[in-house]
Amino acid sequence: MSPTRVLQHPNFRLLWIGSVTSAAGASIGSIIIVWLVYNATHSPIAISLIGIFQFLPTLLFGLLAGALIDRWDRRRLMLACDVARAISLGAVALFVLVYGANTVVLIGVVFAVAAFSTAFRPATNATIPRILPSAEVTDGNGLLQGGTTIAAFIGSPIGGILVVTVGAVIGLALNALTFAISATMIFLMVIPGARRALSAEPAKSSILSEVGEGLRYLRSQSALLIITVTAMGANFFLSIWGGFTVIYVAVQLHQGAAGFGIIVAANTAGFAIGALLPSRLHTDRAPGVWLPATWGLVGFFIIGLAFTTSLLLAIVLTLIGGTLLSIGNTTWLSGVQKSVPDEFLGRYFATDEAGSFAMIPAGVAVGGVLVLLIGISGSYLLAGVGAALMNLVLLFSPAVRRWGSEGHPEVGPPVGSSG
Repeated sequence: MSPTRVLQHPNFRLLWIGSVTSAAGASIGSIIIVWLVYNATHSPIAISLIGIFQFLPTLLFGLLAGALIDRWDRRRLMLACDVARAISLGAVALFVLVYGANTVVLIGVVFAVAAFSTAFRPATNATIPRILPSAEVTDGNGLLQGGTTIAAFIGSPIGGILVVTVGAVIGLALNALTFAISATMIFLMVIPGARRALSAEPAKSSILSEVGEGLRYLRSQSALLIITVTAMGANFFLSIWGGFTVIYVAVQLHQGAAGFGIIVAANTAGFAIGALLPSRLHTDRAPGVWLPATWGLVGFFIIGLAFTTSLLLAIVLTLIGGTLLSIGNTTWLSGVQKSVPDEFLGRYFATDEAGSFAMIPAGVAVGGVLVLLIGISGSYLLAGVGAALMNLVLLFSPAVRRWGSEGHPEVGPPVGSSG
């Protein structure tokens, strides 16, 4: 069966259209804001601040956002986030039109949009199991991941073209419009209630206590806890691979902007292809094996990149590495959605995102030092070895190998349990 069959479900179709549209818009807006800030300051420090303020909200509010996702109506929360993001981008477009580019204002809107995205992304992941049959969740994740990846890739050059043709203000307004379109799609959705039975009215606990309950739940799930912590460590090494692609292309492959674009396109294509493969490979039958195997194999392809100076071979290695990484990502996402109770999904995804996002800037920071000390080839070699070891070692854990497979569900504590 074609993975696009999931688009026959009206709620998923609306979510997919909104997500793909807003992903393209976010990519357009990101390019334009970076250009405006650099054009106004010509400062690499200012550009680095944009990256910091994109990650900061997840670190500051991620755990709280997860509790809100599990406590509140997810459709209304997602709708509010989209409306807020649309207003933020629309307001900054108007500001730039009237007053011109202001670095503080632009970085402030980056922070605001990232803050609302901190709640929107985990809410989306937690909503998928409610709007698709269990047998189609993997296809839904793959189509959503692949679609948003391609849309974001296409959005980047569009953002650059808009800047030089119609101007930054129109581009920012278009970004605001894409979030408004996404909000409209969310508004039209009808999301079923949670698939769980509550013995009585929900306890009126505080947000902080619900955050603690979510952390206790994760701690009680030995295999999932190991996978989550390991993935955070793997992201540290993978960020070295992705964060210094431009240096790798220029220094090791001796290529210019065209070569850089080709390598990025190969990675994007691999990710899009890989997102659609898990349902064809039936990775949901043994996600605890597929997950560390695919993520671990990515490390070997990074090692291969460390030793090649051929653009053609680098394209092939990057394409396969991106495909494997995406297979692992989609397998993990579907495994979590099928094994974690609905009432903990928002908190789990937010917790994982907060930890993973913390590792990305850390990896980039350490990677920058490594590139200076041992060069790009040595840095890629270290990143590949680290990524391979962090993941393949999981195959030695029986609990991880059994995670998510039929007949071996990992059952957590009941709602309200202290763990």
